Order: sequence, then structure tokens, then C-alpha cells
Amino acid sequence: MNKYRVIQWATGVAGTASLKGVIRHPKLELVGVKVYSDEKAGKDAGDLVEGEKTGVLATQDVDAIISMDADCVLYCPMPWDVDEMCRILRSGKHIVTPCPYWFPFTQDKEAAEKIQSACTDGQVNLHASGCNPGGIAERFPLTFSGWCNRIDRITMSEYGDCRHYASEGVVRELMNLGKTPEEADNNPIKDMLVSFWNEPIDMIAEGLGSEVIEYEARHNYILANQDIETAAGIIEKDTIALNNYMHIGRTREGTEIVQEQVWLMDDIEQNRLQEKMDIPRTSGWRIKIEGDVSFHVDIQFPSDLSQEEHTSIGMSTTGFHCVNAIEAVCQADNPGIKTYLDLPMITGCMGTHSMRENA
Repeated sequence: MNKYRVIQWATGVAGTASLKGVIRHPKLELVGVKVYSDEKAGKDAGDLVEGEKTGVLATQDVDAIISMDADCVLYCPMPWDVDEMCRILRSGKHIVTPCPYWFPFTQDKEAAEKIQSACTDGQVNLHASGCNPGGIAERFPLTFSGWCNRIDRITMSEYGDCRHYASEGVVRELMNLGKTPEEADNNPIKDMLVSFWNEPIDMIAEGLGSEVIEYEARHNYILANQDIETAAGIIEKDTIALNNYMHIGRTREGTEIVQEQVWLMDDIEQNRLQEKMDIPRTSGWRIKIEGDVSFHVDIQFPSDLSQEEHTSIGMSTTGFHCVNAIEAVCQADNPGIKTYLDLPMITGCMGTHSMRENA
């Protein structure tokens, strides 16, 4: 069996999980690792995930990585670079990434056109995957929509105790935790996030055979009543310790599609916050569909795990989902951006047996 040759690009929180997933995957072969720090450069990929030696050494040399013979790049840097992604695509390598471009055709037409052109030049595909967005925000609601005939509202809510999330850039810049309300309102990333969360909304609408004709964004903050120690540093008193983002799209037929995030630096009791928000559950996700058939689906990790373990597993789902998408992305016809609407079901892979192939 020929294995897909894979390069891991960046080994942060999600990148480390995907690197581990590539090493374990029976249909993938790790051939390169791109890192950014001097500390990681020259190390064996196995050492980066506290595993067995692989014989693949990490490098900071972009040109060396680009010139490698590989089928796919797992592209996981923060921040990402669309021009860099296009260079990879033009080199003839597919990309699977947890970075944005889940469904960019409405929200970021310029980037979508650049990526599509690069895919055409390299005769390859790009697929943005992960956890949320990248799965729970759009793939799972669309799957459950098959149980319904009339849908009035689809709501995806994420609840996250972020005290053990060690990525300071994500926590403070993307989530705005630890900023004053004024700093958060003036953070240019805030507007960028609006388009990011509208992408899953657009994909759901497309999957339902509709289109969004109206968007709305609501941003609500609750401040800390004391300094809070976290893995990303101290969240100071009177700065944002709970950030509630709500992005809403209304389709031509009247279906309302809601993407909600509740990110906080406290437990569900919220005693460190200046006021409390009604949170129906601990860290995890709730998908709620309302219509002629109404129901909600909760996704959560085992309750006996620590919050730190919850955070670690949550990031692993992002990396592993990307890894499991590689085969489908490499096999997809017609070069270009591939969303969940274009690909077959993505599953885990424990082996190489196929009853259909052996029939």
C-alpha cells in the first residue's frame, strides 16, 4: 500500500497533536517537519511529541520544506500566511489546515480566489478542518439537519473554561480575554473573527440549499472581580474574563443560524466574575435545532477528567480531525478549496483493511 507523504508545518498546540496523529496513522508517512524555534530545530519529530524516534528531523528552512517530495502539508501556524499557503499549493502539495478558509467564498472572496488559483496551478486541494470551526460549527449541524423537514433555527454554542489554555496569542488576541472592553472593541482581530464565524453560517446555509441575506454580531463582556491566574498569564481585575460572541445569519427562507461562543476564565460558578451569565453546562458544545423536529445534542468529554485534560483533548480533536481528512483531500477531483460539502465522510483510521477492495 502506498502511503501519503505528509509534512507537518508548525508544532504548536494543535500542530503537536496533528504531528502525533500523522506518526500513528497507518496510511500516512511523515517526511518533514517545519518549526519556528531554535529550540525545536534539529530535533527528531518523535521527540517533539514525546514518542519514539522517527528519523525525521525538524527544520526552520522554508525552502527545504517546500522542495520536499510530499503529497500533503498539515499547515498549523498562528498566525497563518495566505501567500505562504499559496506557495505550498503551487509546489504541488495539498494542504489540510485548522486555519481559516472553511468556506471563504462569501466572507473573503479575495483570499478564496488566490487559493483557488494556486490550487489550479499546483493541481491540488486545500481543506480547512479541525474542531470549532471545522467540525462542530458546521459539519455536525448539517449532519443532524437530515432528521428535519422544516428548520427554524440552528444554534451551535461552545462553552469553554480557558484557564488551562496555554496559547497566550489565542487567549488574549483572538478571544480578547485579559483585555479591557475598550481594547477589545478596538482590536482589529475582532472584525476578522466576524467573518470567520460567518463562514460556518454560510456553509450551513449552502448545505441547506439556501443563502444568508442578513448577518448580525453581538459581543458581550464580563470583567474579573479579582486577578485570575491562568496558563496564559494573569487575567487582571477589571479586564475581560468572560467573552460571549454571538454571530447570526438569517437565510432567504427565514432559517436563523447562530454561532455562539462563551469563553471564560473561571468555572461554571463564576465567582471570580463581576456578574454571572446563565451557562447551561460546563465546557463543551451544544447543537440545538428547532423546527418541526426540535432537539439538542451535547458533546462533552468525560466528567472525571481535569479541566486541563479537557483542554488538551479539545486541541487534540482539532489536530486529529485534520490528519484524518488527508486521504480524502488527496483523492478529491477538480483542484480547489474543498469543504465538507465536497468530501466524503471523514472517519478515524485504525488499519488498512477494506472489505470492498477485498471482495
